[in-house]
Amino acid sequence: MKDGLMLLLTGVACAAGAALFFRLFGSDALNIIILISLIAAMIDNFRLRRRLRELEVKPEGKRI
Repeated sequence: MKDGLMLLLTGVACAAGAALFFRLFGSDALNIIILISLIAAMIDNFRLRRRLRELEVKPEGKRI
């Protein structure tokens, strides 16, 4: 019972946050989401390349 209630409250909070986000940013909301995704991918790529250098593994490059 307690877990179900917490899950329901979390879902309501996430839905309210999403509605507020789209209400505040309007038509720019999708651009902001894409920008955040691009920045996250770049950070992850940087982190993985640094990890490969630490392990002394050379990236294979582009595959055809």
